[in-house]
Amino acid sequence: MNRFLLSILLSLVLSSSSLHFFKYASSGEKDRKELLSLEDEWLNARDAGTLERILADDFVHPVPQGVFLNKAEHIEWYVGHLPPANRKTRFDHMRVRIYGDTAVVTGMVIAGDESGKEVGRTVFTDVFVHHDSRWQAVNAQENPVEQVTRHR
Repeated sequence: MNRFLLSILLSLVLSSSSLHFFKYASSGEKDRKELLSLEDEWLNARDAGTLERILADDFVHPVPQGVFLNKAEHIEWYVGHLPPANRKTRFDHMRVRIYGDTAVVTGMVIAGDESGKEVGRTVFTDVFVHHDSRWQAVNAQENPVEQVTRHR
């Protein structure tokens, strides 16, 4: 009888784990759209409140100066260094990969002036975690794209 109860218990545990997996697998397109929307909000944010909502409390942002900014430091820097009003930014090469309750979003941000002339490119990787029924960023890193000269 103990084996029977153990097998039922094991079946229930495995079933609930499978349901958790299938919940995320079946909502993949919804989650993908939500993550892309968060990226767009983040790119266009001009206020601390938007960033407070998007970034998790344990958010980390490594920067080229060898510093790891926490959420408060990132928000303070971001809001204090808004791009010029004539700067237009857009995404390119966006890719969303979802692994259960974790997602990795990679892409490129292309910045242009008011005439549309490109003034810079940045590649980025953002990591999100699904917690308390929403996605939040836990890590972000970007690097400027440098012009590469190919030798033949």
